[in-house]
Amino acid sequence: MAPEPGSPAGRVSLFVDSFGPPDAPLLRVLLDACAENGIRVSAASPSAGHLIGFGIGAGDEADAGLVLGGDGSILRGMDHFMESGIPVLGINTGHLGFLAVVEKDGMVDAIARLGRGDYVVDHLPLMQAVLPSGRTLKALNDFSLNRQMMGGILHFEVLVDGVRVARVSGDGLVVSTPLGSTAYGLSCGGPILDPGLPAMLVVPICPHSLSLRPLVVPDSVTVSVRVGELRGDGPVLCADGRPSGSLGRDGELRVSMGAGRCRVIEFADRPGYYHRLGQKLGWGARG
Repeated sequence: MAPEPGSPAGRVSLFVDSFGPPDAPLLRVLLDACAENGIRVSAASPSAGHLIGFGIGAGDEADAGLVLGGDGSILRGMDHFMESGIPVLGINTGHLGFLAVVEKDGMVDAIARLGRGDYVVDHLPLMQAVLPSGRTLKALNDFSLNRQMMGGILHFEVLVDGVRVARVSGDGLVVSTPLGSTAYGLSCGGPILDPGLPAMLVVPICPHSLSLRPLVVPDSVTVSVRVGELRGDGPVLCADGRPSGSLGRDGELRVSMGAGRCRVIEFADRPGYYHRLGQKLGWGARG
């Protein structure tokens, strides 16, 4: 899906995390920049309690969502805004900031451009997981099944469109979107996928077999993960890092793409994905 042109933003909803909100001087700079550009600021509902001291009222209805933080905060902010379809701008105030489009030193300029409508809105695909109960979850980055502290080694069967591909014994499994390939999947030894690829990534976590390797599959298939023998508690299911349930023996998780789109703000003249990839991972530095 091609990016769509932006329009002048008169209202923004601000998302910050409770456990690591930005410092007060930075928030003041943001609020002043919004005021100078005629943009009204409200606090996203999960953040309202942390922004009371800044005189910001609660409100999720807006022309754009602003998220301040590192990758974890930006991901949670995207998850919050995606159901309403509000486009999201991630501003990095953390460490890596791979999901951020703007760094702190570019924040004031980015807000001015929001006010002018000088941006584009891109669309990131969402992944869906169906639990044995029929409950469905959505994720922008990944779903993971992880061994619990009181559980032993996990045993899974991995199926692609109903065909068994592998038996996995280990600490768990990650199924990710291409965007999520630079997150948990990367730390587990998976490859980096271009976010525009029509694919999903399956990565075992600490597999008890040297022959098991990450698997890239088309985004048209369904990846099923079936839990086998358990010793202790069953695996916990996380959606974009949030614990969202657990599976028992013979429980099956079905993961597929096509659960909708998350709208994100980009600036057409800013360096794109591959520039950020090399910069954030330090590939331009001499080894």
